[in-house]
Amino acid sequence: MQVKTRYRYWRMRRIKDPKQRLYASLLISATGILLIRSWHMSMEEQNFEVLVGWVYSLLIFEFMLTVGCLLAGSRWFVLSKWQYASTALKLGVWAVMLHAVRVLILVLARMPRWQNFDIRPEEQSTFAIDWFWVYFSVGFAVIALTGVFVVWRLWLRVKGKYDHFF
Repeated sequence: MQVKTRYRYWRMRRIKDPKQRLYASLLISATGILLIRSWHMSMEEQNFEVLVGWVYSLLIFEFMLTVGCLLAGSRWFVLSKWQYASTALKLGVWAVMLHAVRVLILVLARMPRWQNFDIRPEEQSTFAIDWFWVYFSVGFAVIALTGVFVVWRLWLRVKGKYDHFF
């Protein structure tokens, strides 16, 4: 019977998979973009004073999910094993889905029929938004949802539940 030593444990932990680091770094970079955008919306654009409470609560909840995904993705990057990817991927999926819902609310609120329903009533007449940020948010949401789909298929492939990629 061989005794497990501390040296053997750390030697086993040093084995890193480069694909894991690539996937984790992609997740961290996407999460960073989402985190910067959420921070910009809440602090720089001062949406706390403008948005209705439930929409701002969605923004804060997305921000918390994104921070959790960033921390879990960092753990996955450092340890480089699939067993640490599960939490990061789940939090990332929830953050992306919530971001897509928020973008849908943003787009619907700019339509003539539901003009500014996400803005407080006293701010509705004076509120104007730069259309660049609407298009940017829609584009990022589409890219993020596509990324979630690709990662989900890759995850099923790694787990052996799916034989081919597409």
